[in-house]
Amino acid sequence: MAALIAAHTRRCARKSKLMPISLVVKGEHFQSDSSAFTLDISPNGASIRTKLELLPGDCVGVVPKGDIACSLPARAVWVREDKFKWTYAGLEFLDAKEAV
Repeated sequence: MAALIAAHTRRCARKSKLMPISLVVKGEHFQSDSSAFTLDISPNGASIRTKLELLPGDCVGVVPKGDIACSLPARAVWVREDKFKWTYAGLEFLDAKEAV
């Protein structure tokens, strides 16, 4: 039920978009996943699938594959794992001031 409520409170509607990305997690141990991808995306966030273990509140860098060479700072809002050990997460994009 909470997932339905959260979907209605988004600032922007998300559009389905399978896009390969790299995901970078800074913490005690630097981790990255170059096989991650988006499931849907909006100007304010994205749903992703990754091999990394994430927790709600984790800050990550999202690097779109292609011509863009910088990472977009984001925070995991929700996280769940499927039976195949894939992690699905809802990310909220942050501006540079929030990411510090």
